[in-house]
Amino acid sequence: MKIKICGITKENEIQMLNAAGVDYAGFVIFEKSKRYITTARAAELFRGLDGHIRKVAVTVNPDEALLAQIEEAGFDIIQVHKELKQSVMEKATIPIWLAVNAQDMDEALEKLEWTKTLESELKTKIEAIVLDAPAYGSGKTFNWRKSKRLKKAGTNSPPHPGMLVLAGGLNAENVAEGIECFSPDVVDVSSGVENDDGIGKSEAKIRAFVQAVRVNQ
Repeated sequence: MKIKICGITKENEIQMLNAAGVDYAGFVIFEKSKRYITTARAAELFRGLDGHIRKVAVTVNPDEALLAQIEEAGFDIIQVHKELKQSVMEKATIPIWLAVNAQDMDEALEKLEWTKTLESELKTKIEAIVLDAPAYGSGKTFNWRKSKRLKKAGTNSPPHPGMLVLAGGLNAENVAEGIECFSPDVVDVSSGVENDDGIGKSEAKIRAFVQAVRVNQ
């Protein structure tokens, strides 16, 4: 099972990810987020990141201009919350992670069904489905035990078999339950490894999270 640490903003956090041996680093390219950084700043941080760690640009309703900035900066993946525009899909040369926020179950399932209607060329651009909490970046989970339909739909969405990423409120204490419920390919954490004051990442919490994942995979 792979691990993504999201909301990276500082050089010392890059070193934490390198030391922990995680698989993905997430950078929030959304101005309303407290973890927001520019694509230019992200590109600076990439210089210290181990080569095996894939770089994920976390976005909300991205347009073609933002996609171009993300690709030019050297990101490996674009993660899209809310609307995934067809024009963005057509232009993308990096894989897309489509996020589904589990606020309204029917709406979430409808979004996953929509992926099945896409042309084959566009379907192949979706590398993973991200199951997230109703409010992305909130640090809160959704009702895992009542979301089996969402798990099944996410697993069966393009590409098939695709990757399933579990996000939303994960931490070292609850990640084992999340793994049990969803058997995800990737677990994605942000606020669950932040310092108690909510500013910056905690190296101790990152280590604890990684250890909790490793013993339960």
